[in-house]
Amino acid sequence: MKKFFTLISFLIFLIFTMKYNSVGATTMEFKNINLKNGAKIKYLYRCNIPIVYISVLISASPLDETKPSQAYLTAHMLTHGTKNRSARQIEDEIDFLAISIEKKVTYDFTILTLAATKRHLREATDLFFDILQNPTFPEEEFTKEVSILKKSIKQMEEDPSYIALKEFLKTLYGDHPYGRPIEGLSETVEKLKREDLEEFYHTYYKPNNMIFSIVGDINEKELKEIKEKFLDNWEGKALDRKITPPEFTLRNKPIEIKIRRDDLTQSTIVIGFEGISRKNPDFYAFTVMNYILGGGGLTSRLAKSIREEKGLAYSIYSTFTSYLFPGAFYIEVKTKAENTKKVVKLITEEIEKIYKQEVTEEELREAKSFLIGSLPLRVDTLKKISEFIPLLDFYELGDDYFTKYKNYIDKIDSKEILNIAEKFLTKNYILVIIGPE
Repeated sequence: MKKFFTLISFLIFLIFTMKYNSVGATTMEFKNINLKNGAKIKYLYRCNIPIVYISVLISASPLDETKPSQAYLTAHMLTHGTKNRSARQIEDEIDFLAISIEKKVTYDFTILTLAATKRHLREATDLFFDILQNPTFPEEEFTKEVSILKKSIKQMEEDPSYIALKEFLKTLYGDHPYGRPIEGLSETVEKLKREDLEEFYHTYYKPNNMIFSIVGDINEKELKEIKEKFLDNWEGKALDRKITPPEFTLRNKPIEIKIRRDDLTQSTIVIGFEGISRKNPDFYAFTVMNYILGGGGLTSRLAKSIREEKGLAYSIYSTFTSYLFPGAFYIEVKTKAENTKKVVKLITEEIEKIYKQEVTEEELREAKSFLIGSLPLRVDTLKKISEFIPLLDFYELGDDYFTKYKNYIDKIDSKEILNIAEKFLTKNYILVIIGPE
């Protein structure tokens, strides 16, 4: 019964947060604090609601793994026991305080986010920093988490989209960490030991490897108390990341991979190429090009041509990932099995068209309008801000990113899009098809 009422109170807290903690991107004036131990803090005071978010970005990811799943399981085991609390105590305290602690691992970094009411901020920060600084990775909890992960991977491997994208990335990246799922692989999870997580944690979870953001109803005096209590005396230095960029194999013709699934009635198709890094100056031209080709929903060329006009697809879109190193650009579509060849041909025609002919002024205007107009929605809540502003330092975007973004997009013209398409979208694609014979 206690857990039921705790759940209800937490849901009310979330609804309240989503409804009332909206804040415009252009109103952000955060403070930067650099600590002697190498940690960085980005602080933004907002008192419109009594909520505080603390996020910490850790430069630790699959790029640093000696074994697959190491980064993912290390992050997810943090809440399973510390020197001061058992897994059950942590769970009960999270329930009682009606707080949340989210863990997310990306290909480049790990991020943890605490959401707490002002009323329980002191107890919440005690718990959060205990989890961050004192995890013990108990054997029993490790065994449970591995079992959960194996079941999760097995379930995901039933999804044609997951399989197609996994095969595409494996073909594109080979043995590079970007070429495997962040969660790892079913055949490698069992080889992990709790000591592998302990080693990963003690190597990379150090203050000089962390960027904190503290956002919400917390004044400078309270910020100072948190800094002095939890961060100023935290010692330890992470090893330099010995990460390596992917080496792409030059293709002189398309690569086609077909995976037969007779239990399916439709085909899932992924077709794509090498992409760009987040620091690449072409990032903004690539963003506009992607929107016009397939990232703009039903207004994109692919959706108009293949889904709306010809009715050959249930869903179709293009997307690109951009990391510290070049990511991937790919198109995914689901269609009736008998339409597979026709749809692939139409996609390749649209790809060829965008790197041979300049986009129209109308397409350019619509793409720019959407991309500029949607930026505030990416940081319209305190939680989104808390998780976004560490990226300004991590990817070296600059603290003035929000004011400069409009100009970055505005200055893109049709010739730049043609150049970026010619550079990255070629006839030598990687194609993965999953479906019946």
